[in-house]
Amino acid sequence: MAAEPGPPELAQSLLGGALGVKRGESVVIETWNHTLPYATACVVEARRRGAHPMLLLEDEAAYWRSIDVAPAVRRWSGVGAHEWAALAKANTYVFFPGPADAARFAGLPEAVRGALTQYNTDWYRRARAARLRGVRSVLGYASDARAAQWGVSAATWRSQLVRASVEPDLSAIVQDARRAAERLRRGKVLRITAANGTDLTVRLRGRAPYVDDGVVGPLDLSAGRNMTVSPPGTVAVAVDERSAEGVAIASRPSFVHRRRLEGGQWELAGGHLANHWYTDGQEAFDRAFAAPARGKEVLGIFSLGINPALAPGVPQVEDQELGAVTLGLGSNAFYGGTNRSSFSSWIVVGEATVAVDGAPLVDRGKLLA
Repeated sequence: MAAEPGPPELAQSLLGGALGVKRGESVVIETWNHTLPYATACVVEARRRGAHPMLLLEDEAAYWRSIDVAPAVRRWSGVGAHEWAALAKANTYVFFPGPADAARFAGLPEAVRGALTQYNTDWYRRARAARLRGVRSVLGYASDARAAQWGVSAATWRSQLVRASVEPDLSAIVQDARRAAERLRRGKVLRITAANGTDLTVRLRGRAPYVDDGVVGPLDLSAGRNMTVSPPGTVAVAVDERSAEGVAIASRPSFVHRRRLEGGQWELAGGHLANHWYTDGQEAFDRAFAAPARGKEVLGIFSLGINPALAPGVPQVEDQELGAVTLGLGSNAFYGGTNRSSFSSWIVVGEATVAVDGAPLVDRGKLLA
């Protein structure tokens, strides 16, 4: 039996496979306490490669204490000139997000949460301008507190994420993503079916698919896609917002609205959600869906998972399982669509079959050439 991969193997995957860190490059590694062993492994790996690492630690206890003793959060929550300077001079960036106590963060007043994250848009704008190659590790979300929120084993979750980051052949994922993206770009009609009764048809509009294959290369930088996610990967496209017809039945959980949603069944007509049911999480979905949000009922996203090392239903990467189909309601502007709704939700159909203009792309979860 192969040994369980750990921090050194993950560091090699992030700095080597995802970012291709070279000798002499500057690497910024941002972390919280709960992912510190992985971040320090990235420091060692950067030095092994002859690169120059800088470790930024956001201490969890200090973070929460700051909110208590300095409640005028907007005064101090932005990025200082020294951090902007580091961003401008860095070549690569490794990010382990936090805080670990996600439920406590979600419980903060909306104005406080907004103040704590208001710099994000500017951060990504500057990172693109600097042609920074970056990777966000989903391990940052896999804290004990969030695992309890999702009802999963924290240790198992973290092991699944590490394996799905380390074990896949990234070059194969890149090739698979490229082939799938080209089929989706050129296609006209998608039909998604599954043994659980899913049978849905949507139209494509020639929009360029969004590919997250786990590698940031020159073409990604030229397209402004300088950040990837680990584990990878997905190929997503904004479909015709008026076209979805049929029924989609989830066979994987969705981790959304701060809840785990199970057994979702959507009936769609004219691109709109006509009816819906959940075996678990109905109240959470209905509460979110009841809030005023124009375009919330429109199905506008099709996404295909391409990671062969992901187990079914891994929280927050449930869409990346090889051959899993994710269908999204609400906003699809990020993927080139026309819907800018403030609402979003999704369901995941595992082991699906997908045909593009009648020709198979995925057969019962297996991606075809």
